[in-house]
Amino acid sequence: MAYTKISDLIVPEIFTKYMIQETVKKNAFINSGICASDPAVNISEGGKTVNVPFFEALDANDEIITEDTATTINNISASKDVAAVLARTVGFGATDLSKLFSGADPMKAIIAQLGTWWSDKLTEVLKSVLTGIFGVAALAENVLDNSTHDLNASVMTDAMYLLGDKSEKISAIAMHSKVLAKLKKLDILDRNTFMPSALTPTYQTYMGRRVIVDDTLAPTSDVYPIYLFGNGAVVFNENNELASIETDRDIVEHKDVLVTNRVFTMHPRGVKWVGSAAGETPVNAELATSANWSLVENPKNVKIACVKTLVS
Repeated sequence: MAYTKISDLIVPEIFTKYMIQETVKKNAFINSGICASDPAVNISEGGKTVNVPFFEALDANDEIITEDTATTINNISASKDVAAVLARTVGFGATDLSKLFSGADPMKAIIAQLGTWWSDKLTEVLKSVLTGIFGVAALAENVLDNSTHDLNASVMTDAMYLLGDKSEKISAIAMHSKVLAKLKKLDILDRNTFMPSALTPTYQTYMGRRVIVDDTLAPTSDVYPIYLFGNGAVVFNENNELASIETDRDIVEHKDVLVTNRVFTMHPRGVKWVGSAAGETPVNAELATSANWSLVENPKNVKIACVKTLVS
């Protein structure tokens, strides 16, 4: 009798690409353009951190045109954020007996769910990063604290202008499903929905901005976070050479095993990772610690704002 082995189900080189594509497809923060790759950020050269370069705003005075007087030539200054490189791994396994007694193939089920599993984990990473940076005092002007009052239409309007004259850059708003329900009750969502492509789910909008609903944005002491993003606000670069999936067969324990690895950045522009991870790379709790972050740009250029609010 011929038996199907896990190595018969996948070709690692092909499935790794598929797993990455599925992660992008499933993750609204990535497929909306909030988290975007930056070719200037190279995480394949090694190291636990990577520079995220940017040009500072022009700083010069205009001059009166005068005969025989040369125009002053000014420079544009370059600076950099520093992003932490994150290395994550996960392993799954199933015994021959589990397949026998369940009447189904658990390894096939694991493989089918990997893209969604990684999408959820990347969202947890992003949530931890957002928790960390919005504890930085210098970024306080990007926060609207409504934590002792119920969410209302006025609060949402004020939130849309937390970035001042940069507010037009806001392209998406992320919230818990209970927050979305509150906005529906307030009747302030746009009355149309959008399906940009067959690969992208239908979504609602508020003031023309995409609404992302994710219940990992859970409340702390009944206070819900709402995040407002501009396109490309977060640098998500992945080292595709180190992204891998490997399989093995333990003949002694009659078990198939599968291990996947991802190496990436999840870094908001305009801030700097200044922490020192206890392990090889930061865990989520370290990413959520505000002392590990520092502001390096004008807060408006961070392109992320936060509302903290009660929701009845």
